[in-house]
Amino acid sequence: QYEETDFTAAEFSENEIKGVVFRHCRFRSADFAGMVLSGCQFESCDFTATAFNGVTVVRCAFLNCRFLYANCFAAFFDDCKMTGTTFEECDCTAFQIRAGDWSYTLIQELDFHNTHLEDINFEQADLCGSNFDKSTVTRCNFRGANLTGSSFRNADLRGSCIAETNLLEINLKGAKIDLEQAVLLASALGAVYEP
Repeated sequence: QYEETDFTAAEFSENEIKGVVFRHCRFRSADFAGMVLSGCQFESCDFTATAFNGVTVVRCAFLNCRFLYANCFAAFFDDCKMTGTTFEECDCTAFQIRAGDWSYTLIQELDFHNTHLEDINFEQADLCGSNFDKSTVTRCNFRGANLTGSSFRNADLRGSCIAETNLLEINLKGAKIDLEQAVLLASALGAVYEP
């Protein structure tokens, strides 16, 4: 375990970091490029200007961490818990997520077009301006998420939760939705569903 350790500008030579706990650590300008992180836990850590490009992150937890000006190009997060973590002014091009808990995260303007998202919890996340066009979004939870300016054109949203979202500020043209979602959309438009 590491607590309040300063890893500023560190260049990690290991190909994999596995099962390590970091609390209140600083990774400013550190280089993780191309690494595999597996089973690690990061609590309230600072990743400002970190090179996180090409990283594969497997079953890790990033709790209330901050990525500011980080390079997250082609980063892949597999079944991770990211609660309360913020990605601000980051390069998230080709960013990929498989499953996991992304509740209460700030991660705006992501490009998920033409991808398959499954079993991801985005509850209360700020996904403003993200692109989900032509995506298949299965069993994902967007309850209370900020989706202002996001687009789901020709996406398949059936089976996902979109309750308590700002539906009128989302582009849903051509999207496939289920009955529950249709009722929510009708309600947002002021209509009343009566079977």
